[in-house]
Amino acid sequence: MLPQPEAIVVRDARKCLGDGSIIFDGLNMTVRRGTIYGLLGASGCGKTTLLSCIVGIRKLDRGEVWVLGGHPGSKTSSIPGPQVGYMPQEISLVHEFTGIGALYYFGRINGLEDDAIESRYAFLSDLLQLPPRNRLIKHMSGGQQRRVSFACALIHEPELLILDEPTVGLDPLLRENIWNFLVNLARSSGTTIIITTHYIEEAKEADKIGLLRCGRLLAEASPTKLLANCNCNSLEEAFLLLSQKQNDAQVYRQSNIVDTELQEMRTNETLDQNRNFSPKEYHRVSKISSQISNPRRRNRKFQALMIKNCLQFLRHPGGILFAFIFPLIQVNVFFNAIGQDPKDLLMAVVNDEAGDCAGGKYLGTVVYDEEEDMCDYVDLSCRFISGFQEAIGRSRFYKDHQDARDAVKFGQAVGLVHFDRNFSKSLQARRDRLELESNTSGRIEVSLDMGDRQIGLHMEKTLFSKFFEIYEMIVSECRIPKRFVDIPLKFEDPVFGAMNQKFSDFMAPTFLLTVTFFLSTAVSSSVIISDRHEGIWNRSLVQGVTTPEILTAHLITQLIIIIIQVSVTMVISFMQYNLKCSGSVVTVIAMILLMGICGMCYGFLVSVLCTSHTMANYITTGSFYPVILLCGCVWPVEGMPTFLRWLSLALPTTVPGISLRNILDKGYRFDDVQVYQGFLVIFGWTILLVLLCFLGLRSNKF
Repeated sequence: MLPQPEAIVVRDARKCLGDGSIIFDGLNMTVRRGTIYGLLGASGCGKTTLLSCIVGIRKLDRGEVWVLGGHPGSKTSSIPGPQVGYMPQEISLVHEFTGIGALYYFGRINGLEDDAIESRYAFLSDLLQLPPRNRLIKHMSGGQQRRVSFACALIHEPELLILDEPTVGLDPLLRENIWNFLVNLARSSGTTIIITTHYIEEAKEADKIGLLRCGRLLAEASPTKLLANCNCNSLEEAFLLLSQKQNDAQVYRQSNIVDTELQEMRTNETLDQNRNFSPKEYHRVSKISSQISNPRRRNRKFQALMIKNCLQFLRHPGGILFAFIFPLIQVNVFFNAIGQDPKDLLMAVVNDEAGDCAGGKYLGTVVYDEEEDMCDYVDLSCRFISGFQEAIGRSRFYKDHQDARDAVKFGQAVGLVHFDRNFSKSLQARRDRLELESNTSGRIEVSLDMGDRQIGLHMEKTLFSKFFEIYEMIVSECRIPKRFVDIPLKFEDPVFGAMNQKFSDFMAPTFLLTVTFFLSTAVSSSVIISDRHEGIWNRSLVQGVTTPEILTAHLITQLIIIIIQVSVTMVISFMQYNLKCSGSVVTVIAMILLMGICGMCYGFLVSVLCTSHTMANYITTGSFYPVILLCGCVWPVEGMPTFLRWLSLALPTTVPGISLRNILDKGYRFDDVQVYQGFLVIFGWTILLVLLCFLGLRSNKF
């Protein structure tokens, strides 16, 4: 059966904005095969929206549209696909592409071999006066970018060519050459062309003109018949006349039937086409003419998508810096800034017993008399001061107790240590006669600055442990067994970990997971937004690329980046900073890698929901701080209120962080419940985020 002569048929079309404003209503349009159709109208009249419905980017709210044998987007239609060449009003090219790179991309997604692309490039470069082939799109002028965009629509010699204002800003001679080429293309190759333009008079070369105003098609006829029916000398005069008649008839977005006088402007040819059109027959033709994608073309499409993603990343220095240098910086900063004991602290000392201990050189003495088995203490305050200074950092001697206290008060010292003038004798009396209640001179009085809690706690712990260490040495010099000074509480070797384990060892598991999660989020949250802003997303969809194919290509690209990030993080953590791993390294790598994939899915969701990079950055940054504070990285989950604890456990990094800590510190294996439940949480969040991504894509946000 021969195909019907209509390439595009639109019937009773209605399209509204999200707020209910009507773009067009009751619109009928017919485009014959092998003709040039000029769609004229002012900005905002609905031309671009109508074209987006024809190519399948948008759907009509009411009515029907048939293109080359079927409804766009249906299984029986080849639209979207390689049968259409689409040049949108915007440039809609990847800015990191070169001129030849852009043509290779569109050639490959339409199934062309590289030799054919080079051949077509040579022809189009001469026709459209394209800029140098290796010049980046972002370095081209606006006119040069439009010419490259035009060439991308022509590269695969489509059966249907849809051009949205292709001649804007072009040289008049070049514009004339383009029109001559389009006329010859329609005549010799039977290509159907729809072209929109602001330049009404240049549309006289079209076979048929449609005048669109206020959402209504005022007339649809050849230029000569339109001028004859309107009794005008120019298309601009005819458009003005029809616009005045529309206003007089007061049909602006109110009726499905145009005023009788305006209806007569539709030529008999168009009316005959409308009467002879058979949707049933058209559907039957569409099933015959539909094309089935072959594996070779699918491979070419995926190759083009992967090359595009790689070029977008590699030609963006800021992205490379963020993706590869930031993990290096963050892990190094973490292990150097977190968990180390405070150093070079200043301790204020008031020693009423021995002054400044001869500039800190005098350490006091312990005199042991073997015959009488007696031991005398002399100026032992100096020994304690020396030990405290060695553990804390520095000391400064004060003669007056109030001066030393003021030094702590005004932030010049972190604590005050005071020794009474009879400290050594009183300590000896406490040892010999157990004079505890009445003997206060044998105490070391310590006043700390607890405004800085971490340093205050460090001082308290250090002074306490150092005191027992020094006192054990003193009693050993007096031949007294150490058990007499031991407290009746002994800490054995820990079951897991070490007594001197640093706080960074506690934070490291959750920190590594959280950093991996949000680095992946930050990198992936921009990719879909960039594709949307540049217009390459919709333009690729028109050429038959599917949303799952685009997402899969992005997923593979981001996965490669994540693997590099995780490798950098692991090498620095375990090899440079000797982070201990008591369990399986493979399990550790798997968990961190899966957390990166989960973060990537979260980034995809952010880019689906957000319309700008600024909003995506706000959401990503805003979600980072609640997660880092609640996931058990900064403080144990057990220290939170009950409701916050449940919220914390629901986060994607909390339970996996506990699992990773069990692997690193306790050597737990994958089959342990406290390990595999971390993997289950990651899988659960990943599946949820993927589902939300597809729901966002299906909610017509694109």
